[in-house]
Amino acid sequence: MTDDGNLPGVPPGSGAPGADHGWGMLRPRTRSEAHWAEEQEVIGPGLQAVMLLSRLCVAAADGAELVDVDGNRLIDFQGAGGVNSLGHAEPRFTAALAEELTRATAGAFGSPARLDMVRALRDFLPEELDTVQLYSGGTEAVEAALRLAKSVTGGHEFLSFWGGFHGKTMGSLALTAGARSGLGPLPPGYFSAPYANCYRCPFKLTAPSCGFACVEHARDVIKENSTGALAAIVVEPVQGRSGNVVPPPGYLTALGEVAREFDALLVADEMMTGFGRTGAAFAYQHEEARPDVLTVGKGMGGGYPVTGVIAARETMAAAPFSEPSASSSSFGAFPMACRAVATTTTVLTDDKLVENAAERGREMLHRLADLVELAPLVGDVRGAGLALGIELVADKATREPAPKSVVQRVYLQLMEAGVLVMLGGNTLRLYPPLTLGREQAETAVGIIRETLLRATGGEG
Repeated sequence: MTDDGNLPGVPPGSGAPGADHGWGMLRPRTRSEAHWAEEQEVIGPGLQAVMLLSRLCVAAADGAELVDVDGNRLIDFQGAGGVNSLGHAEPRFTAALAEELTRATAGAFGSPARLDMVRALRDFLPEELDTVQLYSGGTEAVEAALRLAKSVTGGHEFLSFWGGFHGKTMGSLALTAGARSGLGPLPPGYFSAPYANCYRCPFKLTAPSCGFACVEHARDVIKENSTGALAAIVVEPVQGRSGNVVPPPGYLTALGEVAREFDALLVADEMMTGFGRTGAAFAYQHEEARPDVLTVGKGMGGGYPVTGVIAARETMAAAPFSEPSASSSSFGAFPMACRAVATTTTVLTDDKLVENAAERGREMLHRLADLVELAPLVGDVRGAGLALGIELVADKATREPAPKSVVQRVYLQLMEAGVLVMLGGNTLRLYPPLTLGREQAETAVGIIRETLLRATGGEG
């Protein structure tokens, strides 16, 4: 960032006409369109929908700001779906990885980077979950967690939840209800139940008077479907893909009781929520839940592709998971990955970014809450820390989801106004970096409010 507070190549005061926040896309995106078209000559189809929709081509980034190849400036609340925990180009992070590049970069041997990671994690991890195994991608870590659960319990069945997302390989895809169309047959022994999405409760009940009817139903699903070989209940403490759905307090604890009832493990998929995103080191810590296994990634590497499985040492010791090469990964624990985790964890701790995420998130949620009453399309505003969701509806009374065309139009309107968000169904998902300051948060919230107060379900 330059001395005048702008990203390189971005002139000051490039805001929309009549706006005083200094944001807005005025320049034609001719370079971006040409850049994107040339990339697509070789890149295969199936990219993320928001990438295809925005066709954004980033030239530079700093903190929570992006600049595209045309010089347009954006506040990045997409954050790669929660990956950008430290902000773009964080100086300590970039310096540490640059230095690591001059050392041995390949091989999962012991290394100074791995020792530094171990020392940083020893203080950051929960006391009861004290060991970690590293992987490269989220779905790889989830698959490893399934193998671990099988090793511990001897079972082979898994319960997951509607609206969740756990990956795109065979086992993780089988966990991901609602994303399997055209990809069958799936492996046997996977079944699902409704998540505690109180805005869209399938039982038409209200928490807490419902008595966790969804948990009781999950128990019945296991009883009716299981052959007596349940290995784990796999659940996101906050459902990301469905729009950062936050369950009511006590939900994870109740699921843990069900898992124990069937001699199964509780696996908390904290790929998006772990490492401070929700205002706690791990999202399950917002209540008294006791998961047996965590899957983590995204924010733990600050942008470097590294994920992990976390569990107690005695859990990890189960065979065959613990046998030589049985739980390893080709790129797991390479020095660059270890340095990324060590540096990210150290910065999170030193700068108290978990606490910052909690504070900024509360402030933003408070400022956005009245959009439920004031904005024509907003049906629900929710969140935990800096994982926020704004659900768009066609009818507030019936809660009919806003059509995809309307959601996409709002996404592009926000982008034109200067804020980039993530989508999940009919929900705008916000993932600012955990370094977000109050002033920048207020600027972004102001743009979001202006845009949503004007947006309607009509044409144009």
